[in-house]
Amino acid sequence: MGTLRPSQLIYHFGPGSIVDMMDQSVIVMAADMWNTHNTPQEKDERITRALNIDHIKILNERPNTVKVRAKPFPKWKICPNCNMMTEFTNTHCYHCDQKGEEVELYPSRFVVACNHGHIQDFPYVEWVHKDKTCTSDKPALKFIRQGNSGSLSDLYVQCVKCKEKQSLGKIMQKDALKSVLPSCTGERPWVGDKQSCTETMETYLRGASNIYSPAVTSFLQIPLSEQNKDPLYNDVIENKTALLKASEKGEDVLLMQMNILNIDESGLEKIQQILAGEYEEEVTYQSIRKQEWNTLVQEDVDDSYGTGYKSTTVDIHDQMKSYFSSIHKVESLPEIQVLQGFTRIDYIDRFEVTDSKDLLPIMKNTKTNWLPGARNNGEGIFFQFDQNKLMEWSRETNPSEITTDIITRYNKQRDQLGYSTMPIESKHLLIHTFSHALIKELAIHSGYSTTSLKERIYCSDDMQGVLIYTASGDSEGSLGGLIEQATPDKLYPVFIRAIERMMYCSSDPNCSEGEFKFQSTANGAACHSCSYVSETSCEWGNQLLDRRLLLNINPGDTYGFFEE
Repeated sequence: MGTLRPSQLIYHFGPGSIVDMMDQSVIVMAADMWNTHNTPQEKDERITRALNIDHIKILNERPNTVKVRAKPFPKWKICPNCNMMTEFTNTHCYHCDQKGEEVELYPSRFVVACNHGHIQDFPYVEWVHKDKTCTSDKPALKFIRQGNSGSLSDLYVQCVKCKEKQSLGKIMQKDALKSVLPSCTGERPWVGDKQSCTETMETYLRGASNIYSPAVTSFLQIPLSEQNKDPLYNDVIENKTALLKASEKGEDVLLMQMNILNIDESGLEKIQQILAGEYEEEVTYQSIRKQEWNTLVQEDVDDSYGTGYKSTTVDIHDQMKSYFSSIHKVESLPEIQVLQGFTRIDYIDRFEVTDSKDLLPIMKNTKTNWLPGARNNGEGIFFQFDQNKLMEWSRETNPSEITTDIITRYNKQRDQLGYSTMPIESKHLLIHTFSHALIKELAIHSGYSTTSLKERIYCSDDMQGVLIYTASGDSEGSLGGLIEQATPDKLYPVFIRAIERMMYCSSDPNCSEGEFKFQSTANGAACHSCSYVSETSCEWGNQLLDRRLLLNINPGDTYGFFEE
């Protein structure tokens, strides 16, 4: 049918997505129905444990060995010449063929789906005959355009057998299909089965962005330092014999032994699990970030012959030393992107990378023990903010005065989507806004496009930094342009220009006031004209941004972190 790039199979056109090929529209079938027998496998323990799988199949290392299965979808096709509609598998119009004309059919624009991810063709026959039963056993439909506005109200479908005709003007309205589709049919064409479902189906455009939202988890494949290990776990293992003997004599004796070893009593339950061999460290968004952080902050790491990761500490310009405790040039940065599943209609939670319970499956066999992924090798610059400076800024400027409403709005959005609230602080917004400012400026000087650069935010009680990196699968992956900017004499001008550009916006004063009363996103002084980057570059969906935290942009402002 055609070809796709491996990165497209991970992000845009994975199993369950609708793809417009050169001559037809298809739906990509489940990944375990593909031919991937000779595809290289990755068994990184940290990644496989986080995702609860045995291995990852790396699609972009031998792309010619991957054969992806797909089938035509939607089934309904329309002739641009005579406007007759058909559900048959032919690619050319039968009626025009009878006249000696060869006319290629085009797929229907509409599909119907439910909130549980089931999807099928729009029920044209039932829609046309919702008021009157067809006089023929085999209805034949014709697509009719009336008027020149291009709106749905100008589109009609008519049965040429009984002459019944219906407008498509109201098909996108809520509950419009209840009379013809009382409940969902439960069809999963990418898997090839049906489920029982009581949801109501709604009409969507075939190419709508919410028809397919992939859940892609990104892992930096870097060497793990000793700091990554749980200190309590290490203490228990080192003193396992003594603790086991104490445990056999009762909980009181065990607590006494813990006091002797200076182990906090609050960890009693966890210690008992470790001693019994039942403890497994929980893998979360924060735990993965913490592991990466502990390696990134090390001065010089060269694991070129292992994971491929290599980083060195660079000198900090005198004018930047008060803001950053270290800056690292990451010369080689392997990244693995894994497709876990996808959603329809609803979007995924960006902060719960290991939570797959609400995702639609990309495998037909539920016992399949692998997931598709792609490995890219890039480069980056890592900035570690000075913790004392951040604490001083938070204490003296009280940024929560302007960030509390933003954070509340963001958590309300999460609550509406059924996600748990996040413990976000003002420094999250500061680091995130700084990251966007730097991405936009580095794109100008490094030779990469802004879509090729990504951010990785590290922010918690003991983490405060950002990694700007590139990990594209094409020729832009690692050309050295980014790390070339990491020298003090080059990075300082980039830093200054990045901050200064945040001073003004073409939407000021509306933007600079930070009033989000009529905004649909949780931001302060931030908009498309000044702070937004591409969705593939931003971890947080262009939310939690406020350039007033970078510097004082309005008269009377005192919240700026960087001094003028």
